[in-house]
Amino acid sequence: MNTEKRILFGVDDSEFSIQAVTAVGGLLKNSKNYRITLFYGAPDPNLPFLSKALGLGPKELRHLEKVCSLEETNVLVQAKEALTDSGFDSHKIETICQTKCNDPAYQMLKLAAEEGYETLALGLRGPAQAARKLMGSVAYKLVHLADDRTLWIVDPRISSRDVLVALVGASISRRVVEHVVAYLSHLKDSRFTFFHVTPPLPPQYWDDARILDAKERQEREEQIDQWMKGYEDRVKAIAVEGKEKLINAGVPEENVTFKIQPQERGIARDILEELESNDYGILVIGRKGSKEIDQFGLGSKAHKMLHNGHALAICVVN
Repeated sequence: MNTEKRILFGVDDSEFSIQAVTAVGGLLKNSKNYRITLFYGAPDPNLPFLSKALGLGPKELRHLEKVCSLEETNVLVQAKEALTDSGFDSHKIETICQTKCNDPAYQMLKLAAEEGYETLALGLRGPAQAARKLMGSVAYKLVHLADDRTLWIVDPRISSRDVLVALVGASISRRVVEHVVAYLSHLKDSRFTFFHVTPPLPPQYWDDARILDAKERQEREEQIDQWMKGYEDRVKAIAVEGKEKLINAGVPEENVTFKIQPQERGIARDILEELESNDYGILVIGRKGSKEIDQFGLGSKAHKMLHNGHALAICVVN
């Protein structure tokens, strides 16, 4: 039995944000198991300062307060209308406005912790793009700080509803699969591809600084074959498990495939090439792979995907 899934979706007053809401509504409208909370962190207009700077009297100040309040309300009204117009059930939509909000990312994380939202979402770009050409400032903060949540970063120019599931040889891949089944298995007509890029051989299997004799060469090749088989078997087991779960959820068997390939240009770039050449609109990837990356708590592959992926929704699983 499916349980209701709650998504906290951060919006702002940009057209890009409205488009991102519309795109997600289109993806989720055919499932009855979602509830979306639209969150708007309204900036502090600093009315006392404006009043003094502009020489406003009490009457003008009250009028300005009403205008600001109306603007805050309109942002959420427009976002809700966009979500409803996309086909999403209006009864499954809630709205929250945080006034005098100087840090929307922090407020979203605080609200998620207090109310138990497991998944956060927002558009890839926001209104403040001067500092970040590829990612809005709120999105930039969330992808590096929301390490205990799953995060959807949505470019509203989603090219398709097909799903690429990036697997690595680590436990995070099972969580990635669980998220795909729980949140995306209602996309019955979509392609689901479990995709894995085999990394280079670890140092212990590199050639020594001397020429190996025939026996040593054979032993080294057997060790490499054994390592490759064990690594691929672990990934295949996760993919098989995921395929069974998707089929049990109603996805046609012919829509689920598994693809594995050796690294060519680099794991992140190989994933990007697969995305672009086969027209996937949704990427699901783990926050970290088999190695712990200290940089902002975000794995290097996920970091590169977020900065270089386009025309898709990227789901970064904690």
